[in-house]
Amino acid sequence: MLDKLPEFIDPINAVNHNKQFVGRVNQSRLKRLVELVGDSERDVQVELNFYYDRVLKFPAFTMKLETVLALQCQRSLEMFDLLIQSEVKGVFTESLALTKDLPAEIEVFELTEDKMSSFNWVEEELLLSVPLAPINDSSSMHYENVDTSEAADEASTEKSNPFAMLQALKK
Repeated sequence: MLDKLPEFIDPINAVNHNKQFVGRVNQSRLKRLVELVGDSERDVQVELNFYYDRVLKFPAFTMKLETVLALQCQRSLEMFDLLIQSEVKGVFTESLALTKDLPAEIEVFELTEDKMSSFNWVEEELLLSVPLAPINDSSSMHYENVDTSEAADEASTEKSNPFAMLQALKK
């Protein structure tokens, strides 16, 4: 087991030697993630295990990620911390046609080069874990109470018929 996460990994060599990598990556190294978070000086704990899956008959891996992302709540517009804990199981293949019979929960990575960037791989998984509209469950929306009777009176007096112009054309 190595305690440092290498920048580039040869997945087939790692599978052949049953390698395990455990390390940390600073969020500031993940350029696309930096655009989404408020504080990118936090670390991502990464654990990668490579092995040959005898049942699936493919070179396989498991990736575990854990970090805290500083996101902006879309309800209150305040920053909050979101704990991300992710585990991915997958296989490597040279052709996607070979993987059509695999279970849906197994991720498939097509190998196009000998080595792959572990930082890009970690970043992809983190980006998939970020909610589309992050909302802090403990937040509330700040708004002002408006007297609804006055607002309704103003709206009814200012309402015009959107089809009035068409009626004029009809005549």
